[in-house]
Amino acid sequence: MPAPGAPAPADTGFEPAVALSLGNLPGSPSVAKDVHARGRGWNPLRGVPLSTRQAFQAACAGGLAIVVGKAISEQRYYWAVIAAFVAFTGTATRSETVIKAGHRVLGTLLGIIAGIGLAHLTTGHSLLALTLIVVSMSVGFYLVKVSYAYMIFFVTIMVAQMYTLLHEFSAELLLLRLEETAAGALVGILVSLLFLPTSTRDTVNSARAELFGALTELLEGVALRFEGAAVEDADPDALAREVDHRLRALALVARPLTRPLVWRNNPSYLRERLRVYAAAARRARVLVPLASAATSTATPTPLRAHLAAAARALAAATRDLTSHPDRAVVATDEVRTSLAAARASLRAAEEAARAESARAPRALLPLHHLCDLLDDLATAPLLQRGGPGPVVTVRGTVSGAPTTEAPVRGDPRASTPAVSVEAPGLTERQG
Repeated sequence: MPAPGAPAPADTGFEPAVALSLGNLPGSPSVAKDVHARGRGWNPLRGVPLSTRQAFQAACAGGLAIVVGKAISEQRYYWAVIAAFVAFTGTATRSETVIKAGHRVLGTLLGIIAGIGLAHLTTGHSLLALTLIVVSMSVGFYLVKVSYAYMIFFVTIMVAQMYTLLHEFSAELLLLRLEETAAGALVGILVSLLFLPTSTRDTVNSARAELFGALTELLEGVALRFEGAAVEDADPDALAREVDHRLRALALVARPLTRPLVWRNNPSYLRERLRVYAAAARRARVLVPLASAATSTATPTPLRAHLAAAARALAAATRDLTSHPDRAVVATDEVRTSLAAARASLRAAEEAARAESARAPRALLPLHHLCDLLDDLATAPLLQRGGPGPVVTVRGTVSGAPTTEAPVRGDPRASTPAVSVEAPGLTERQG
């Protein structure tokens, strides 16, 4: 706080890491906005913005839902249109659309079962029905963040009670609602899969690249702080907030792939990778206060130079991982060279600390951990349960070996060395 009578401090120009949307953190559309739709290259709609593509998808799904819904019921076809339209709200990828449409059908089915039973109990008791409507609305909107199916479950109970108060309730009417909802959800799923689909894996790869880009900037900022740069030149705190935002975005768009519902998907593999991404982000965040503390104290300058060199080498490794395929079995030469340089700088820092008879800086441990985590992210272990995984052909050079192809088998979670590479010059490594 300024002293009494002192002028008010100038605006620091704080910029948040993320802009809120209606008071909430942005959803997956903010991550997938730059991801092109799957399809033929000649399709001019592949490159249009995500909002425009979703407008075309919703219009197409709504038109088809009207046709299908009217074939089921001339009066209640709007239930099918609502189900088809809602499938595209708040979603960006085809997996999210499929899951949301499925949750709407599941919530409607379970809500009808509960609604029929409760309707018989509240018939002739208007006050009890009104109370149940208010409770259902409150609980449904409270649980929407947990699962969309919960909200639809309580909304269906609310609808059943409303028809009870209007003396229009019947089990056949609720079953008709289920049929229309299922038809609209099916139309939405088909449109999301066949018409301008946005791949979940493409979106995850884009979010992963943005996370590595944010980590690169953070590590470069940490290196500048180790070198004694001012806050105006390097603000690791702001960069750490950006890393947190990118990590949250990656976990958000990857959520559908963490469930055994997507075709040709390994949920165990992705959950394990997300844990490693989160651990790497935490280690990088720990370096922020340590770098500032090392700059503000009388830490020997050569020691800080070695720590800065290690941070820069790790930044180079994360920069190379940005374009490195996630499922590559062998790390690229650039990544291995950068990680080797980082380890060499950390060894030099330890030797400098011993030479100065100084206490080893606390930044050494998270830097060592970050080296190991980036090394893990540079290769993709085969997380297959119940036996050896499929054979993967590897092409590349490892530890100076000539270019070769080798099959890789095994389960890296086994207690014995599990990943064997059957080729000369390739070493056995457990994932």
